[in-house]
Amino acid sequence: MEKNKTSKKALRSLIEDSTQEALKRLELPEATKKVKKLISRNAKTLAAAYANILKREERKKKKVEKFIDEAVKGGRKNTKKNNAGHVTV
Repeated sequence: MEKNKTSKKALRSLIEDSTQEALKRLELPEATKKVKKLISRNAKTLAAAYANILKREERKKKKVEKFIDEAVKGGRKNTKKNNAGHVTV
């Protein structure tokens, strides 16, 4: 299994650079200190949100892989039959 971990810092710099590039293409005046600070703050928030999304997706993938591995091996080990013949977990 390969590691696909992306840090918040890397995401933040990617988002910040992309935003600044997009704004430069828009024939707007040069960004002031306030604008740069605002872009940085928003990039930080977006990076945190995306990091959370990526983490959740990674967990889901691991869960599915684990489920498939268990299914291939023959099911769960801790299943028991009670007196009525029903399988309980």
